[in-house]
Amino acid sequence: MAYHFDVLGLGVASLDFIGVAAQPPTLGAKQPVAEWLEAGGGPVPTAMVTLARLGLRTCMAGAVGDDMYGQRVLDDLQQAGVATDGMQVRPGRTHVAFVLAEPKTDRRTIWWYHDRSVFDTLELDADLVRSARVLHVDTHLPYTAIRAARVMQAAGGLVMLDAERIREGTLELLALCDVPIVSENFSRAVTGEADPALAAWILHERYGRLIVVTSGERGSWCVGRGESFHTPAFQVDVQDTTAPGMSSMVGFSMACCRAGRCNRLSALPVPRRHGL
Repeated sequence: MAYHFDVLGLGVASLDFIGVAAQPPTLGAKQPVAEWLEAGGGPVPTAMVTLARLGLRTCMAGAVGDDMYGQRVLDDLQQAGVATDGMQVRPGRTHVAFVLAEPKTDRRTIWWYHDRSVFDTLELDADLVRSARVLHVDTHLPYTAIRAARVMQAAGGLVMLDAERIREGTLELLALCDVPIVSENFSRAVTGEADPALAAWILHERYGRLIVVTSGERGSWCVGRGESFHTPAFQVDVQDTTAPGMSSMVGFSMACCRAGRCNRLSALPVPRRHGL
């Protein structure tokens, strides 16, 4: 089958207003920011943009409001090389967020506005899902993601999940995904196990999938087919932590597409440590 896209992302596309604090922030006070950035955001759109810059054919599915921010989100995606075939314009307000990043630390604070009416009537284009080799979802639109995952399963494609926290419908979605990449907090909430290495094993045994648990500066733990390994985090000069969580999803998507391993597998072969 000839695929039109390598990766289709389904999630919430946001317009982010990012301020980099000039000094430690104090609530209730007027303070300057050292930098100001306005850009499209959201976990899944950020991953699609990154994959497009790395050479993959990506497409974004979701919704924006019929306001000026919605058009800016669409323009940002298109300018980054991401197709917007799956983006719908709905009456209401586009998802927006204000991010206060604290330089040289791992702290950032996010305030957001989410108009549920824009997403409650979101329609799923099954043909668009089947046109991609990989479906990339998160937990922000769980029931639409569940429908999309079932379509992709039936088509024999690969479903990847980026899960940071549990929301309504998340566990049902988790059971439909071939490669769940989850945060340490998520794995603890689902399994009750504080050790991310043990939590990865529990999730693998429970769902029969290749599991990755990420743990920030401690790296990540991967379990699949009775094997496991730990990958230490790269030592970097931290600027802010606004969007690093999708890096594992990007790495796996790139590895799968380049290796031609995008057919649906109950458990992907455990990648070698230097394969991602």
